[in-house]
Amino acid sequence: MKIQRASLAIAIGLCLASALRAYEWPLDTRALHEAWELGQRNDQGTGTFLAQYLKKIFGGENDPYTAEIEILTPYAQVADQSRRKTTGYSEQQAALDYQQRGNTILINIVIMVPAAYPTNGTDSRTTNAPSENNRAMRPENFWQNFQFIIKQKGKTIPLRLIRKNSISSSATVGAPAALDGANLRLQCDVKDVASVETTVEVVTPEAKTVRATFDLKKLR
Repeated sequence: MKIQRASLAIAIGLCLASALRAYEWPLDTRALHEAWELGQRNDQGTGTFLAQYLKKIFGGENDPYTAEIEILTPYAQVADQSRRKTTGYSEQQAALDYQQRGNTILINIVIMVPAAYPTNGTDSRTTNAPSENNRAMRPENFWQNFQFIIKQKGKTIPLRLIRKNSISSSATVGAPAALDGANLRLQCDVKDVASVETTVEVVTPEAKTVRATFDLKKLR
């Protein structure tokens, strides 16, 4: 219990300290060690720290909608990768991975197909035939009809797509595997991104805009 409290206190301290300065880059040896160690603990403190970088969005009834928008600074990227590799992931490897990635801002966006969410505890694949038919017919590259924009003080920051993964459900008795959504990873250069309020916009094919704002001067 004492260890958990100490870890949470450290994470809160990191959050408060980051509010006093710009987000950190490039990362020195000390910062790399702290980020790697934070991820390796993978406890409540780690979750509290990384929660600042993620916005969950709810909505959408008939069309695909944005479910999550996450922005990761260089420091947060090290911590996030470290927490995903808690077995045999050394500090030296974390430093090497950071050097290979370079100083970038990562934006992770999850777009979900509404039929992927059952209602009243039922399986939407068997109880919502029209939605399921649309879902089954939807191409895996449906996300290409969306626009992704990052802005600071009205200025649009250059973005590039570096990875895309389809999210699919497993087949069950009487229901085939179906497309649930897409997970997209975009990237921009830290040299283009100031330590100010940053808005990530997702524009749907129907011209609906979803926004998530992050204050980078309060993130590390």
